[in-house]
Amino acid sequence: MEITTIINNVLSMVVWPVFVGAVVIMFIYAGFLFVSSEGDPTKITKAKMAVIWATVGIVVGILAYSAENIIKTILGE
Repeated sequence: MEITTIINNVLSMVVWPVFVGAVVIMFIYAGFLFVSSEGDPTKITKAKMAVIWATVGIVVGILAYSAENIIKTILGE
C-alpha cells in the first residue's frame, strides 16, 4: 500500500470528520453568543469575531486540503 493512499484514507476517515465537527461546534457557539448577548455591544462583537474566525478556519482548511492540487496546477503538472 502506498503512503499517499494511507494519507488519503486518514484524511477522509479522521481529519475531515473532526474538522467538520469543529466547524459546526464553532458556529453553534457563535450562535449561542449572539442569542445570549442581550444587546450588549461587547458580547455581539465577540460573537461576530467567533463567526469570522470560524469562516477563516473553513477557508484555511479547504486551502490546506487542496494545496497539493493547487501546486500541481501552478507548476503545470
